[in-house]
Amino acid sequence: MKVLLKNRKVVLFVVTLQEAFSAIVPYFLLTSFLSLIYLTVSFYHINFNFININNIKLLVNYFQSFSSVVANITIAYFFAKRLKISQIITITLSIATFATILLLEHPSTMIIMPYGFDTSTLFSPIVSAYFLKLFYPRLSLRIPLTDVHHHVYRLLNYIVAFLFAYISTVFLYILFDSVADNTIDYINTTNFNLPNILLFIIRDLAIQIFWFLGLHGSHMVNALFGKEILFKSIMPNLTYAEFNRLFVVIGGAGVGFGLLISLLICAKDKSVRFVTKLSMPFAIFNINDMIIYLIVVFNRYIILPFIFLPIANILIAYLALQTMNVHFTDYYLTWMTPVFVDSFLKVQEYHKTILLQIFLIIFDTSVYIYFVKKYFNSQSATSHFDMLVKNLDITDEIKAEEGLRSFVKRQEIIEANAQLDKIINSINNHDIFVYYQPKIDLRSQTCDKFEALIRYYHDGKLTGPVFLDIVEKAGLAPIIDIYVCKKVKGHIDIWKKEGFYPQISINLHPDTLKSKKSIDKIIEIVKGENIIFEIIERSFLKKSAQDNLSILQQNGFKISIDDFGTGYSSFETLAKYKIDELKMDKSLIDIIEQTKGYLICKNTAKLCHEIKCDVVAEGVETKKQIELVKKINVDFVQGFYYSAAIPFNKVKEFTFSIKKISS
Repeated sequence: MKVLLKNRKVVLFVVTLQEAFSAIVPYFLLTSFLSLIYLTVSFYHINFNFININNIKLLVNYFQSFSSVVANITIAYFFAKRLKISQIITITLSIATFATILLLEHPSTMIIMPYGFDTSTLFSPIVSAYFLKLFYPRLSLRIPLTDVHHHVYRLLNYIVAFLFAYISTVFLYILFDSVADNTIDYINTTNFNLPNILLFIIRDLAIQIFWFLGLHGSHMVNALFGKEILFKSIMPNLTYAEFNRLFVVIGGAGVGFGLLISLLICAKDKSVRFVTKLSMPFAIFNINDMIIYLIVVFNRYIILPFIFLPIANILIAYLALQTMNVHFTDYYLTWMTPVFVDSFLKVQEYHKTILLQIFLIIFDTSVYIYFVKKYFNSQSATSHFDMLVKNLDITDEIKAEEGLRSFVKRQEIIEANAQLDKIINSINNHDIFVYYQPKIDLRSQTCDKFEALIRYYHDGKLTGPVFLDIVEKAGLAPIIDIYVCKKVKGHIDIWKKEGFYPQISINLHPDTLKSKKSIDKIIEIVKGENIIFEIIERSFLKKSAQDNLSILQQNGFKISIDDFGTGYSSFETLAKYKIDELKMDKSLIDIIEQTKGYLICKNTAKLCHEIKCDVVAEGVETKKQIELVKKINVDFVQGFYYSAAIPFNKVKEFTFSIKKISS
């Protein structure tokens, strides 16, 4: 349980960051749009009387300077919302700690604000929010809240917690910064005698990792390790920085063109395709922040190509240039120079390097396509539905549109999809089975009734359907129920040939019962068979479920109320509907030896008999419980006292073994 709790906290942390990154995308988009205008006008030397090119450049610089403040506010807002603390107090605290950290980093100059996300941008809102959560309300002034000036008093209660959170955040950053500086100084002063190309590869690897974590990769690496390597020559008239711009940063970080083209090819979601198309003009100038923050950051499906494709580009281009007879001009390439144009400006035999660039784009795209497809498949509830339909041999006659829905809460998506993938893989391997638990007739001590239960192999062990909660959240429960009906029908047909005619109970999920198409399919599968459907009482809450219940009864099927005594249990259900059987939940049987528990079970059984409804006691495990359920005239029992669920080929054998014992 503790492990699950920790994992959930990690998931919530990651999703909160993703929410913050997504919220700031419009700001980066506007910054990129202004940069695009500036580059276009300056590159083509366009003169407009009504546009001052220098003012556009100045505006871009302003936007870039304030981006760290915008990011700081956004992150603080979402973490305050997630931690359920005052959002305005958290934002104020974050800005205060951020300004203090910047002053500590640049004590002798005007405050220099970083562009986008760097360590201080992330550190101040996240750490200060958690400290504020830690100290409030422990350090609250506990001023009584009144109807008048309620919001003022509430904010005053935060004062002490605010101060302690501010001091703690700044102090922790000083410690963190000291350790980081010592580590970086050691790395920078240690002579590893590594070739420049290898140092360049390591540098690029660090950049991609920082980007994946949501930090501006180039700025982080430049700040931590400097950029001396970029000014060294990899070939005559070609620096490592220019080599990077020609063959690595094609469309932006993570070889952005390959990612964008693969998204256009693979994405079926209209919004993703729209954002991708919107990003293409910016990618021409190697700006792809928007796609990184929307698709790449913390995306485990994209991490491998995003981090390692730039390394592959470096190696391919480096080896290719060793064999190509090309000469480079003294023209200096800026990082925003468009692909192909950069070759034309920098290389005398530009047709050769343009072909190399085209090859790299095709190579990057082909690799990205595999991972992008995998990512979109993992995000699609419909894909999970299709996989279940295929692997459980259920035809497209049942689509259960009303049962298919995406997960509602964003913070559950990562965790739930990962778990659902494991479940689908288990089902694909045919590790799911239908077992049968006997229902013993207490009067005759015989057994010709069984409940169909799902069992599957998980980590080499046969276990119950622990995956049902995840399947339910994904809206795929009707598919499982239909699968059980198909398996039961197959077993019944075999038993009939052997002259064996047991009654089988099948559980129906509430989502199944409210789906008309699912119920029609189930009736088609098991019509005419001796089936009793077990339904939990919350199934009756929907009008569609009530209508489908009537359809089942009209087709000759009996209805059993499952888990009576828990959750939605109500005598209204017994009064309003024709119920053939009631199953007292194990929680009631567990307390039957107590006076109150005994009286509840006794009177429940008596009431059911008076309305001509059979009573089943679930979870009977001891001899004492058997004696008491007999005493209150329960009709049938299920539980480990007699038998756990058994495989199909043991059912007939069990029935005859019970008959021998009773005779």
